[in-house]
Amino acid sequence: MESNLSGLVPAAGLVPALPPAVTLGLTAAYTTLYALLFFSVYAQLWLVLLYGHKRLSYQTVFLALCLLWAALRTTLFSFYFRDTPRANRLGPLPFWLLYCCPVCLQFFTLTLMNLYFAQVVFKAKVKRRPEMSRGLRAPSTSIYLEAKGTSVCQAA
Repeated sequence: MESNLSGLVPAAGLVPALPPAVTLGLTAAYTTLYALLFFSVYAQLWLVLLYGHKRLSYQTVFLALCLLWAALRTTLFSFYFRDTPRANRLGPLPFWLLYCCPVCLQFFTLTLMNLYFAQVVFKAKVKRRPEMSRGLRAPSTSIYLEAKGTSVCQAA
């Protein structure tokens, strides 16, 4: 029985796709952009607090998710400045926090935007036809969230 590994390129023959100077420049650009996003979202959250908007709303939850996402991405790309191989060989918890958690946060943000859109559409339909509002709001929201929750569990 012959092995299928004979056609693979040996690791010694692999070279980086980009020169180190380009990689360093891209890392600096991404770190700067993520840090700017972090500080702008942080300022938005302070403005919500300062002007007395609702503390728990779609806006504040969305901003909090964005703040956490930007903080994790800024941290990840700042690790690449010092030691790229070490940043690629993290322990299980730091690896999950820096690589997997931002993807989950993106999914939660998309789900939050879908839920907000569904609520806006539902309110618009109720304005046109008020008979639709009888007892449908809470069950429809819970069914939507349960469907999203099971899709997260199936993906994991």
